[in-house]
Amino acid sequence: MTFLEAYAKYGPDTIAIADALDIKEHEADALINEKMNRDYLRAEAEYIRAVRKPEAAPAKPVRFAGFDETEKSWW
Repeated sequence: MTFLEAYAKYGPDTIAIADALDIKEHEADALINEKMNRDYLRAEAEYIRAVRKPEAAPAKPVRFAGFDETEKSWW
């Protein structure tokens, strides 16, 4: 039995997963934590991709007192 099969069957129960995989409980706990972290980061990345706005056009210079369009040395 693999870890993912045991996790699907028992959920985040460290004792049951440890018994099913014949490993120590703290090792099962570490595996569960890694899986939960991966799931969280994957969901966060998908959310960021969903709400990210398309790249906007480059911003034009802001006009200010004394702005001269012919003077472009500061660009």
